[in-house]
Amino acid sequence: MTRDFARKRPKIVVIGAGSASFGLSVLGALMREESLRGSTLGLVDINPEGLRLIESLANRLNREWDTGLRIQASTDRTELLADADFVILSIAIDREKCWQSDQEIALRHGIMHYAENGGPAAFIHAARNIAIVMDIFRDIERLCPDAWLLNFTNPMARICSAATRHTRVKTIGICHQIGFGHMMLGVLLAEELGLNTLVPEGYRFVWRNRRALKLEKIIADAVMERVAVTAAGTNHFTWMLDIREKHTGRDLYPLLWQRLDGGDPGFEPFTRAVARTFRLFPVPGDCHLVEYLPYTHNTQRKTWERFDIQMYPLDGVVTDRDGMWARIADMASGRAPVDALASIHSERAEKVIAAMAGGPPVYELALNLPNSGQIANLPAGAVVETPAWVDAGGPKPVAVGALPEPVAEMIRRQITITHLAVDAAVSGDRSLALQALALDPMVDDLDVAVTLLNEYLEANRAYVPGFFAPSVAAAPEKS
Repeated sequence: MTRDFARKRPKIVVIGAGSASFGLSVLGALMREESLRGSTLGLVDINPEGLRLIESLANRLNREWDTGLRIQASTDRTELLADADFVILSIAIDREKCWQSDQEIALRHGIMHYAENGGPAAFIHAARNIAIVMDIFRDIERLCPDAWLLNFTNPMARICSAATRHTRVKTIGICHQIGFGHMMLGVLLAEELGLNTLVPEGYRFVWRNRRALKLEKIIADAVMERVAVTAAGTNHFTWMLDIREKHTGRDLYPLLWQRLDGGDPGFEPFTRAVARTFRLFPVPGDCHLVEYLPYTHNTQRKTWERFDIQMYPLDGVVTDRDGMWARIADMASGRAPVDALASIHSERAEKVIAAMAGGPPVYELALNLPNSGQIANLPAGAVVETPAWVDAGGPKPVAVGALPEPVAEMIRRQITITHLAVDAAVSGDRSLALQALALDPMVDDLDVAVTLLNEYLEANRAYVPGFFAPSVAAAPEKS
């Protein structure tokens, strides 16, 4: 049953309000959304000091921006979840420390990978977070069963799949990676799109280059104004099915194929190689595309170095987080202005919520929802990422037809791995976990799959207690 929001402003609860990745952008965007004036905003974080700062900052924004919000805060989510209409989830546990360990374990067995959403380490990354979020999902079912969950927590497809396969929670996954695809189009088609003055010669995306990071969003925004992209697949593994100039309707794919081999050969070389091979352009860019394919992980072949894949700078992120909390403290206390939050990059949760709360319908380029036919040749019920319309009746995914069969085949394997890994994490079943690892394209030795499973679980024993319960199914020994 769809709630009538015409008579009531929604209650929005943000779990992980102090998130390093999404906290400030979600807070700023929610509080500047005019149509949500007068709503209730609940802030939840398990870090009491961080929550205190976020609450103080929210109260300052509420006063200075005159948003009319009712601000609540608690380290106990059950105090705020009752009667919530929307729950935003953005959590992680010891993220950088665990990612570093995940990568090192795989590297000991000759596997180099990004270790977030795909590849062997995605299994344990998902298991850690699923161990936390399943309790959150149960609380939502109990305290606000009609609420919509808007998930930002990674691995996106696996967290959303845990909700859709094992609970009744209505779930939408939101990811901004589609913007990276727009940025790549802006660089490759700069001349045609009139972006020559915006795109520096030899531009490359580099994690540690702050100017490059800033330009990525600027270029992407400029392309979004000019180009209509239809992309589909699974999160961080979507593909551009259609690329059209907005003001003329002209198909830009022929031009993209002409320009693919031009310009700086160091610009996203792996993405361009994959596009040439499968005749479809991938959205996520090199650093995320490598998570799902078997072409760069082998340390003996040194393809990671040959394609110069950019690794997420774990040490730099810790430093950036410390700086973020210092800025939050300054803004919360009034020592620093809050003007930047008025234009901070939006993750678009506020637009989705506003549309479902009775505002104008919105068209979203990429939402993660169960497949109800929007991708014809992927399994029904699997969480897929496609465009969608959102209105008071909820999200309505756009049907894009069938993917080219080679691309669909690669995605189907990832869906199977996702379902096995999720079911294993929820149940603590080591046999299912082993099957997920053995199916991974980066694993070419069953003994390595067994070893990876054992080492990942042992290194994360404190985070995944469900795998150590006496009654769980055991994985077989090495051959």
